[in-house]
Amino acid sequence: MITFFISLSMLSVWLDSFIRDIYGVKPGVKLEGQDISGLLREEVRGLVMEMAMQEWLLPQEPEIDKKTGRIIPEKPGIIVDVQSTINNVMQAQANQSVALVRNSIPSKYRSEDLEKLSTIGSYSTSIYGTQQRSSNIALAATALDNTVVWPDQVFSFNEIVGPRTPERGYLPAPVILMGANNYDYGGGVCQVSSTVYNAALAAELEIIERHPHSKPVHYVPANRDAAVAYGGYDLRIRNHTGSPIIIKSHVSEGRVWVSILGEEKEA
Repeated sequence: MITFFISLSMLSVWLDSFIRDIYGVKPGVKLEGQDISGLLREEVRGLVMEMAMQEWLLPQEPEIDKKTGRIIPEKPGIIVDVQSTINNVMQAQANQSVALVRNSIPSKYRSEDLEKLSTIGSYSTSIYGTQQRSSNIALAATALDNTVVWPDQVFSFNEIVGPRTPERGYLPAPVILMGANNYDYGGGVCQVSSTVYNAALAAELEIIERHPHSKPVHYVPANRDAAVAYGGYDLRIRNHTGSPIIIKSHVSEGRVWVSILGEEKEA
């Protein structure tokens, strides 16, 4: 009985070796430097799928360096042609080296798409008040500067500018809370959002969310303000132009300047 089981085991090993010699990968074949001699097609498929997942890379769209304004070129992505790789492996001769069949995935947009943009809307407001308020305005404008908004993407002021906290450099300054004047970290940032709002109106962009202050402000005309509060009120704008837009913002000569660059509409 023991001899019978040993014989069956040996037969199974011999049969497996025979099948691999006939149908498996030829001896000495390497895939990306890994010896895969004798692997059957389904085993090769599993290995290639695992390698493909590690190789897979999404394309990177062109960007703008927030500090310098320099356009950072796009980068293509990578996807492995699993079936072609498997076929190449199974057809490889003994001791042949095989590489994954890598295909490039182009980015949707190119650097040229950002380079050709020009101003389609702009607005500026005069800064007044304390030094702390001016400092908060400058911080928010810097955070906002060189923001790219792709077609159909919704710009969120709060998302881009971030929390107005002391850890991020914001100082206590006058704010309007519940219809009354008060002090809070980030006071003055609403002037930046209001300036963006008016620039967006000039660019004829789609306003998704905008909130008025509970009392008039002095830096924009009536009903042209946009109150923001991190975690609450936001200014959100959809780019429905069909091409990218870039929001530029800075503080100089005692004013907040916001320009929106986009593709000019044909007359």
